[in-house]
Amino acid sequence: DVAPPPNGREPLSQIPDATVGFIVGVFSIGCIFTSSPLVSGYFLDEWGRRSSIMLGSFIFLVGCSVQAVAASITVILIGRLIAGMSIGLLSSVVALYQSELAPPSMRGALTSLYQLMITLGILVAAAVDNLVVAQDGGWRWAIWLQALPAGSLLLAMPLLPRSPRWLVQKGRQEEAFEALRAVREEEAEARQELQEIIESHEKALALGKPQWHELVEGRTGQLLLLGVTLQLLQQLVGMNAFMYFGPRIFSILALDANLFQTITNAVNFASTFPALVIVDRFGRRVLLICSAVGMTMACLCMGAVGQVSFSEQNGTWTTSSPKGGSAIAAMVFFFVVNFAYGWGPIVWVYNSEIFPLKYRSWCVATTACANWVGNYAVAQSTPVLLGRLGFGTFYVFAVFTLAALGLAVWLPETKGVVLERIDEIFDEKLGLPESKGLTSSRVA
Repeated sequence: DVAPPPNGREPLSQIPDATVGFIVGVFSIGCIFTSSPLVSGYFLDEWGRRSSIMLGSFIFLVGCSVQAVAASITVILIGRLIAGMSIGLLSSVVALYQSELAPPSMRGALTSLYQLMITLGILVAAAVDNLVVAQDGGWRWAIWLQALPAGSLLLAMPLLPRSPRWLVQKGRQEEAFEALRAVREEEAEARQELQEIIESHEKALALGKPQWHELVEGRTGQLLLLGVTLQLLQQLVGMNAFMYFGPRIFSILALDANLFQTITNAVNFASTFPALVIVDRFGRRVLLICSAVGMTMACLCMGAVGQVSFSEQNGTWTTSSPKGGSAIAAMVFFFVVNFAYGWGPIVWVYNSEIFPLKYRSWCVATTACANWVGNYAVAQSTPVLLGRLGFGTFYVFAVFTLAALGLAVWLPETKGVVLERIDEIFDEKLGLPESKGLTSSRVA
């Protein structure tokens, strides 16, 4: 991770820490802005899912270009803000687009591809950084390379169908059928699903246009609270503490920081694959429960072993057991494995399924925004916690993994359920009486 200071030649390590922190943080600020329901909700409803992905890809190309040609910190900040705005929009729409096109029997696996590609990107980025950052101007090449997937996505999206749910909302039913026919094996299956979408939409229209206040009423309000909680917990369990500050943690353990961080990224990528295979077989709930149990065990072990084996004095860490560092590193990998097949991808799958069509774009955008707020909170608090609590930091994360476990136990299963019928499975769980707010949410 190298960026130019005003003279464009010195490495990032020579830029003041406060400036480095702001360079990192401004990306999340851009994400939070465009993932907000007022922004991404507008584009998802008015432009559609496919066009919003194309717009996000174009914005990312602009952000990359601005950073790659930058000759000052100010321009780097502007470029990262623009790139963050792209990712904020894309994080709101990609999983939603995948879930609305996928057959119910494959929806979990196809939506999990979203998280798999994120982990692949992290791994490739780390490999590229290790190859080019030491070279003169290498950081510019690293940024230009980011434009390749964005450009490919921009060019490929016109070849893919639009969301049939969005097309029905716009009254384009023939196009909706063609979109479904392109991704369904049988014509009869496509016609039946289209009819269910149309009926759901017509019932929603009978109740009037969606209003913002309805997001916090009845079942929709309950589901939105659930979705926000899921996304916040996905971040607060601490996975990004290892992604952002892994080198610092491994340095404390007296291990090769670059090597072990690369291994962490590889484990993250490889461990996401099981979700593709088993999410539609065993369901979302089982994976979330097992994932939370594994993460809790890892956090408690890291905290206990760290406090017994390591001590800090005047900013220097020493160990009373050479095996302590290896044990904690193993627990880091164990944590990453459990996050990667469970709370990493499955939260995106679940949140793309549970909201009624009438409010889906607004709700998904709100939950994506909550994810970035949690991301920013972890990025800002982790170094402070490590400095003040040391290995006690992992006990803090264990509190959130336990909360994640409790929520996962409560969740109803959505495996194999048609999107238009998922609201029915929450009736008993939420125990809401029939009301105006509930009814409008239910039939949407």
